[in-house]
Amino acid sequence: MSARKRLLFLVLAAVFFLSSISPLVNPIRLTVRNNTYTTVYLKLEGKKAYYYLSVYPGEVETFSVKPTLYKATFWGCGTKKVIRQLNIRQQIRIIFPPCNAPKKSTEKKILRILFSK
Repeated sequence: MSARKRLLFLVLAAVFFLSSISPLVNPIRLTVRNNTYTTVYLKLEGKKAYYYLSVYPGEVETFSVKPTLYKATFWGCGTKKVIRQLNIRQQIRIIFPPCNAPKKSTEKKILRILFSK
């Protein structure tokens, strides 16, 4: 194999490798919809990533976050708190239904955070 072909092969291999890991490096879109009557707060604690976010009642906000595993803490509906693990590797939507909403969901593939009694 000639030097030119080897160089072309190495360049193509590098492009393929870098394109395969780019989703792990690029920020991920996190969309939050707040259907409660209070402001909701989100704290995301991950490896080398920390976010403290807020969304006003009736609002939809979009944030960019690093892809990683997070300890997520959510506050809303007065003093109610929910703690979960979130493995954010691709675009994610979080919905906060009205306070004390039933657990039954009609929406699929969306994380619902319920502030129940």
